[in-house]
Amino acid sequence: MLNKEKSRFSWKYIVLSFIVLVIYTITFAAEYTVPRFAYSVYAGDLDLDGDKDIVVGHKTAWGHDNPTISILLNEGAGTFTIFDTSFVFCGYQENIFAQNIDDDNYPEIVTFMADFSSGIADRYIRIFYNEYGFFNVFTDFTLNTSEVVADINYGDIDNDNDIDIVVASNNGQFWGVLYNNGTGQFSLPEYHYVTGYYPVDIACGNLNEDNRNDIAICAQKTEVYFSYETGFQCLTLEENNFKNEINIADMDYDGDNDIVVLVDLLMMGYTGITIYENIGNDNFYQHDEVLFQPALGHFEISDLNNDSFPDVVCTGYYDGIYILYNEGDYILSEPQFIPLSSGEEFLQRSFCADLDNNGFNDIITIKVVSALMPSTLIVLFNDGNGNFVEEPQVSIDNYELVINNYKLSNYPNPFNPKTNISFQLSEKCKISLSIYNTKGQLVKKLIDNETFQKGRHSVVWNGYNDSGKLVGSGVYFYKMNLNGKSESVKKCLLLK
Repeated sequence: MLNKEKSRFSWKYIVLSFIVLVIYTITFAAEYTVPRFAYSVYAGDLDLDGDKDIVVGHKTAWGHDNPTISILLNEGAGTFTIFDTSFVFCGYQENIFAQNIDDDNYPEIVTFMADFSSGIADRYIRIFYNEYGFFNVFTDFTLNTSEVVADINYGDIDNDNDIDIVVASNNGQFWGVLYNNGTGQFSLPEYHYVTGYYPVDIACGNLNEDNRNDIAICAQKTEVYFSYETGFQCLTLEENNFKNEINIADMDYDGDNDIVVLVDLLMMGYTGITIYENIGNDNFYQHDEVLFQPALGHFEISDLNNDSFPDVVCTGYYDGIYILYNEGDYILSEPQFIPLSSGEEFLQRSFCADLDNNGFNDIITIKVVSALMPSTLIVLFNDGNGNFVEEPQVSIDNYELVINNYKLSNYPNPFNPKTNISFQLSEKCKISLSIYNTKGQLVKKLIDNETFQKGRHSVVWNGYNDSGKLVGSGVYFYKMNLNGKSESVKKCLLLK
């Protein structure tokens, strides 16, 4: 059953001042305040502009009005603008992600949604379709169960070159697959029940080199479900040994994926990491558990030093992040501790991605005080030398000081038939402002090297090009040049 509708979210823009890097010692803000009860985070290029943006998933209970999704756009070099926090619906976003669901290159945002208006829980996967970087259309795909479904992941389960969605239910003791038909529409869930344990995490990856993504689940048992054309074949890796989280990655850089699990031994104050080495023919070798202090609740797998061996990034409850570098041959280093001042805040899930385009993966994590107070998103930038710092690691030569503290925005956005582009200057400048299409071709020159005084100014674009012809619907970019040197680019959407 599909429930498709236009979302009624009003687009709200919080336009932040751009700070142009002068010298390397200037510190960019690495912390961003986001709405309350942030719970998961993901990074991907939402607007296909060449840098990775951030999506934050929140916990929103039935009848509550806190945002469920926050989107932060990367303005280049790892500085972010809070783009939209207007998505409000009931759903606990345990593992929000963005993937190209409908094969148009733009990644969609995948979430959980629950509706209690009937007195019982109607649960859905809610997908926000990416329309040139805007998310004003969604579709709800029923999960066909009233059981809590908290764990979610993705992969190409049936080898048809599109993204399927996998879920797991702890109380319901099942996992399932929603198959993508290739256009961004999904089948009813196909559920598989487990015995002897209650799933707490699910992962996807190709474990037997047949181009079909397989499924790994952990809890009191750790199990693999190999995907074949004839169905799923189960392999139990371990029993009666609880694990909190599971990931799939090629830990020894040999071309096949291994399995990594984490256990949070909270009462003992330890964390355990176990690697199951893929030895081929649907078999795995269990390496000795790596134990270290303190107890940590979440982990990510990411190559942080570009040696092709994925490293383990663990998130602590209060104090910071711990990195265990992969030294090869299934040996993990002693944990490197990255302290984060947290006070009464506790840390949630992290995510690793190259946010400043320096070629090294950075770390994003979330701090939460309580369900009633705003959360904090932290970005730690990887300098490539084993250091994680609070400023983007970009070359100084890429930036020149021209002006700081200017603002640029347009309203309405999306628009039809015209939009007002406004800018505020902190000093007298010569301005050029032009419209470009997604191919980088000049569409309309609005301001051509004119002098403007300090203060707020605006100009209207009515959707016509320099030839006097009305342009078609789609994404356009407006670029401002200040004093012939410094440029800022923003995006707008013309809808007809």
